[in-house]
Amino acid sequence: MKFQNKFGASLPETPLSAFRTPNFAKFGEILEKELDFDFHLDKKRITSVSEFEENLLKPYLQGERIFYRGERKDDITRPLLPSIFRKKEFLFSSANRVNLVNADFLYSYYSKLGDYLKLYESIVGKADVNKMYSFLAFSQHYLGISPLIDFSKSPYSALSFALKDREEYKEDILIYTLEIKDDSDYTNSIETADRWIKDYSVLVFRDITRLDIESPFEALEDYKTILENAKGKKSPFDMNTPSAKLIDVPTNDLMRYQQGVFLLLDDFSLVGKQYLTKKIRDDFNVKKWLISKDICPELYKMLLDENPYYSYKYITNLNLIAQSIKKDI
Repeated sequence: MKFQNKFGASLPETPLSAFRTPNFAKFGEILEKELDFDFHLDKKRITSVSEFEENLLKPYLQGERIFYRGERKDDITRPLLPSIFRKKEFLFSSANRVNLVNADFLYSYYSKLGDYLKLYESIVGKADVNKMYSFLAFSQHYLGISPLIDFSKSPYSALSFALKDREEYKEDILIYTLEIKDDSDYTNSIETADRWIKDYSVLVFRDITRLDIESPFEALEDYKTILENAKGKKSPFDMNTPSAKLIDVPTNDLMRYQQGVFLLLDDFSLVGKQYLTKKIRDDFNVKKWLISKDICPELYKMLLDENPYYSYKYITNLNLIAQSIKKDI
């Protein structure tokens, strides 16, 4: 198609493709990647034991550096979320609408839990706000409340948490796999882990109430006050998707037995229980393996045959393992 300018000269021929409708499918794909909130873009399905062995056991047996997490079902209401954020009401001691969760807040939070801090110090040693990793690892395994998310170097451990010693399964189970892209996002140094947690910063928004709607300017003042202390961030949009770090420093018996590592999600704003996953997926290869409920009884039998002490009743209680061994003596 040719056009002329105002002087009558011919302009370069323009291909008709330049006037076609934009590729909305491609645009939709890009938008989906930006707005993903449950890692559904990388969901895979396993329908046979041989597929499980090929995709999950084989890489592990070959020594590939992959980390695993098991969930008893795939549910949008059960996101990959640190345990401390599952009941957000415990994070608000006043009527404010937003809180900044950082190392100082965490230390204060645990200090208010009766004799919990005293218990830790009598077993492990003095808790230090500048060296919080060991304390948070202890809290995740023995209190069940921390900003850390459990993963394991072992697919058997993840499978145990997903199967939970059941013999019947009404829903498919789920296993996350996580593979590192950049070693700067991984550490086996407790000093580095302490530094990451010292710099930890998450904005947690209380669920919107009628009061927020009726008094929007008061709510904005709450947000502004907290935001000014959040690593110099100007708005929650500067903290819209978590960065991810993986900590491989075992500090307690359960963590060693479960071959545990921790995923730390940092520098984001949490509204509700969901968050955007793009930055995590930029840092790690994360896949969701949806495993058919039909093969779960066979997987459970395989687990007990190959690793009997990875039964769920044992994997969370080392004393039961010892008692079981004593019975066989």
